[in-house]
Amino acid sequence: MPDTTQTPLLQTLRWMAAHARFPAQRLPDKAELLVLIATAAAAEEAEATGPVNAGAVPRNKIFAAQMRNYTAQRRRAHINCDNSAKT
Repeated sequence: MPDTTQTPLLQTLRWMAAHARFPAQRLPDKAELLVLIATAAAAEEAEATGPVNAGAVPRNKIFAAQMRNYTAQRRRAHINCDNSAKT
């Protein structure tokens, strides 16, 4: 399923294509500069106020329980064995 959220740059390009006939025709230099500055500010704001867990891996309760059990078993194994004979 594709991501339906649009970046500020994509929104600006779509707006310019719909209302300013971009790329066949361009806005005046100062107007174009203002639109691009607003786009950069919107992108920076979207990055700063993005979802808190955007990069987090979804929590899997079964996997977390398995990892806790595995870690506990490794701790017990290290406590009970003597590693001095290993080469």
